[in-house]
Amino acid sequence: MKIEYKIHEIAPNIFAVAIEDDYDLAMTFCRAQEYYESPNPDFRGNQFSIWEFMDWYSRKRNGSFTYPSDWGGFNVPFDVLNECYLGLREIESPYDIAMIHIISSIRDRMSEGLAYVIGVPDLEGSTFIHEVCHGLYYTNHEYKETANKITEDIRNNIPETYHILSNNLKSMGYTEGVIDDEIQAYLTTNWDHSNFGRSIDNKVKRKLHREYNKKLEKFLI
Repeated sequence: MKIEYKIHEIAPNIFAVAIEDDYDLAMTFCRAQEYYESPNPDFRGNQFSIWEFMDWYSRKRNGSFTYPSDWGGFNVPFDVLNECYLGLREIESPYDIAMIHIISSIRDRMSEGLAYVIGVPDLEGSTFIHEVCHGLYYTNHEYKETANKITEDIRNNIPETYHILSNNLKSMGYTEGVIDDEIQAYLTTNWDHSNFGRSIDNKVKRKLHREYNKKLEKFLI
């Protein structure tokens, strides 16, 4: 079984791994993504069997492994991705083999400094831009400072909105450490996502979306 993928450097040290098949995309990134930010501390930052993860994930969803349909895009700092696979106890599937090759290829192409890897089906649409926002937030200091200033204004001036967005993200499976990153990515691209913006008036979300876009569009691809 061969996983078909293409690697594109879409901005300095931001690499997009494009995999058209939704299932292959999700399973290629699953181990690294959950190592990076799983809500379950048994997996986050730890080596684990992918079969144990699939069992845990399925049991929380009435016995169905819905991971590939739940998540359409992925994002991991290269250092975290590399750390995850350097410590891998056992290659368990063709997806591990594919990711090991992807890491090697990116390592050969990246320049000095922080690098980021996103997983997407293609290089267009809101999912792609959403993941690019994560890459820029990690690698581009000016982008991160600009985004954080807008998010800080929300936290200070409309704290209830920030609190609701934070809780919505946690209920979606995100961890505390990535909340501000997710807020800037969602409000820049997927501001009308039903679960993300639940209980917040559309006018408020649309206004915040315009604010992020106004300040961040010069960085976007």
